[in-house]
Amino acid sequence: MQNREIELRGWVMFQMIGLNSMLLNNRKIAILFTSLLLSIVSINCHAQTPVVSCPATFSDKHAVYRLFNASLYDGPITDNAELVPEFKKEKAIWDIDPRIDPYFVCEYAATRHYIVFHAKGAAYCEKSKAPVQAKCMP
Repeated sequence: MQNREIELRGWVMFQMIGLNSMLLNNRKIAILFTSLLLSIVSINCHAQTPVVSCPATFSDKHAVYRLFNASLYDGPITDNAELVPEFKKEKAIWDIDPRIDPYFVCEYAATRHYIVFHAKGAAYCEKSKAPVQAKCMP
């Protein structure tokens, strides 16, 4: 009877150790999951908003025109100092040197109208093709 009792106590202790180990692992998993969730939320909270962004459409009270191009200038557009972008994966990208005075121009299809933004504080600008979107980011 004593051997049976010792075996039973040993088995109970083994089960308790296993249960304790499982609970610790579940706690570790919960802590890791919570940390991951907080990291994702933190990244989304730090998402940058554009310094300037071209509206998708432009209306002159007669018609609505769609954005079809954007360009970046060093100084006012009358200075004719248009900057050449790099092309990466269907995007035109301008890295802005802090010494330049960036002006971002939004051009609209089937019209001679355009919108000019002084993109002061922008570190880069980009234009995507489909759908056409253009913005400058800090």
